[in-house]
Amino acid sequence: DAIEVVDLNWSSVESREAAVADDYRLYQNYPNPFNPETTIKYEIAKALPVKVSIYNLLGEHIATLVDEIQSPGVHVTRWNGANDRGDLMNSGVYFVKINAGDFIASQKMLMLK
Repeated sequence: DAIEVVDLNWSSVESREAAVADDYRLYQNYPNPFNPETTIKYEIAKALPVKVSIYNLLGEHIATLVDEIQSPGVHVTRWNGANDRGDLMNSGVYFVKINAGDFIASQKMLMLK
């Protein structure tokens, strides 16, 4: 009988996730509602330029969180509730939007102070 060795090292778990990513997905941020910071998780299937941005209800650009070529896999970024100048935004509804090649998706987020 073979004995299976389970490696609980997070980096190896992440690399295995990255190796099997075959889809494009923007997950719901967590926590949501949030104060003052939230985590945004997304998945891309191949290496390409990725842009993750925050917008308000009027569609105005608030912040750019990611703007670079990224490898395939699951990625995580955080938003601290501030705009690109570092000003903390007011409570309200915001949208996170991802552009990765032909894949475009958005999720609604609620910041409560």
